[in-house]
Amino acid sequence: MLGYYKKITKIAYWFLMPVFEIRCFFEEADSLWCGRIGKVPPEVETMSPYDIWFQAVSVGEVNVADALVRAIDDLHPGLKIVISSTTPTGLARARSLFKSRCPVIPYPFDFPQAVSRLSASIRPKVYAPLETELWPNMLEAVVAGGSKAVLLNGRISPRSFKRYKLIRSAVKPMLNKFMAICAISDSCARRFLDLGAPKGAVTVAGNAKFEGLLRRPDKTKAKSLRTKLGIGSHQRVFVAGSIRKGEEKFLVKAVKDVMQEIADSLFFLVPRHLARVSEITNRLKQLSLGFDLWSELEAGRKRLHDVVVVDVIGPLFDLYGIADVAFVGGSLVPKGGQNVMEPAAWGCPVLFGPYMDNFEESSQALLEFGGGRQVTDGDSLAHQIKDFFSEKTLRYHTGQKAFQALKKLAQNSATRQAELILEVLHSTTA
Repeated sequence: MLGYYKKITKIAYWFLMPVFEIRCFFEEADSLWCGRIGKVPPEVETMSPYDIWFQAVSVGEVNVADALVRAIDDLHPGLKIVISSTTPTGLARARSLFKSRCPVIPYPFDFPQAVSRLSASIRPKVYAPLETELWPNMLEAVVAGGSKAVLLNGRISPRSFKRYKLIRSAVKPMLNKFMAICAISDSCARRFLDLGAPKGAVTVAGNAKFEGLLRRPDKTKAKSLRTKLGIGSHQRVFVAGSIRKGEEKFLVKAVKDVMQEIADSLFFLVPRHLARVSEITNRLKQLSLGFDLWSELEAGRKRLHDVVVVDVIGPLFDLYGIADVAFVGGSLVPKGGQNVMEPAAWGCPVLFGPYMDNFEESSQALLEFGGGRQVTDGDSLAHQIKDFFSEKTLRYHTGQKAFQALKKLAQNSATRQAELILEVLHSTTA
């Protein structure tokens, strides 16, 4: 199967190369399309070989990379690190986070020619994809070039596991190319082993994203945000983050129910993708609910309504810092959920739906600690919001339990994975 994959992607590259080259010609050297075919700016190539290459698909994985780089810098300052990301939002986040610390480049399509070109330019001693990035041609190229491969923060959801089992004959050889696999939980470790990973290579190291989250909250910024938005101490704030398609009907219904019963309540609705903004605003209009757009507030317009639709990328994490209770989306519809530990990092009670396949460990921890509650529809969501809005003591204690659940899951996971990758790095230079 892998042989056929390599032949097909090799042939596809020659057919598509003219299009890629034309797009690259009209863009900057560090543009997305130049990166897609394995090209890097001369200054990035000049700095090679790199000690570590982290591949972070999108924003969530970039945040993991941030935690890992910080841990590595604490343990062994001055290593040459390069970060790659696949999505435009991931690249933007990485360039914002790492700035002068290390170069950030786009991740290429998995064409043999493109990945070989990039691997030869970067020449990493250790290649470390985050959260189960399995690309056959890339793995073959970096290992053939003398790099050690380490899979960090590895996770496999129950749904992904079912798909991987169907192609186990292709997955097993890829897993065997890794010198070490750090799973985020016991259940994920078992799934890696069931798919054919070498038993001695798999270790449970926890989720580095959680350790990084402990450092992120900035209470000064949250206080400033409340002032900027004109939020009084008497007002109760609800933030719904990462809303996915189909969830807007539940959220807007809950908002209307709560507004009719509890005065001085304020609601922030944050879609996972900006394409969902119109679906949320249309639903609000259907129920005759007035709203402000975040972009207009940023431009200086005064807030006029008790509902704000966030139509830009970036504010969600800080918004959780002003929330009295938060809902994390992708969970009332079968999308696997989103990171419920982001509001927990602020000591905020967390609500989420039943579809949490991608975040099963964190959602279970919140339920076990009493820091979160599961809802099933708009009615149950409204009921929980009213409970938390009405009881200050309940909000406080539930939020503290959410934070304790995060601390339990963090347990120096970024530091432990940093120590492992340094062991692998030093084994290549011994």
